[in-house]
Amino acid sequence: MKTIQLALHDSEYTESLRNLLSRDGAHRVYVVERPDLRLDGVVVIDGNQAENLIYLDGEPERFVVITRKGSDHLSRIWDAGVRHVVFEGDSPGTAHLAIIAAEMRLPRTDGRSRTSGSGPYREGHRASHTPQLPVIDPPARCGRCRFSRPCHFGD
Repeated sequence: MKTIQLALHDSEYTESLRNLLSRDGAHRVYVVERPDLRLDGVVVIDGNQAENLIYLDGEPERFVVITRKGSDHLSRIWDAGVRHVVFEGDSPGTAHLAIIAAEMRLPRTDGRSRTSGSGPYREGHRASHTPQLPVIDPPARCGRCRFSRPCHFGD
């Protein structure tokens, strides 16, 4: 189960978002006054409250920030590394999508990174991987020019 902390001042929006997240059965949702950063998971905060912006310093990828369009804090939020911003007036469904996107960027809770595993991309390593496909029937080659048939020399 994925943990979500909602630290928002708009109680109606918070309740709508909590209902959306709880409905899928995959989220444990906490409505909190202040986020507890010792808990794993995504944290949704009110970006209009300057005191909330201090939380962004450690792990900005964990945060979804809800703020006003044109807010003075918007550039600070972006500069802190937050990439999931929802504007006031956007639907709770939009915030729900932002939370899911933030979850996808987080390391897995089983201790492995989302990019680790047996595939070609391992944590800290990006190798170019071109699969080697078997050649079933190689094209016939011209003995003179080595081009695949037909060629300009003919047969």
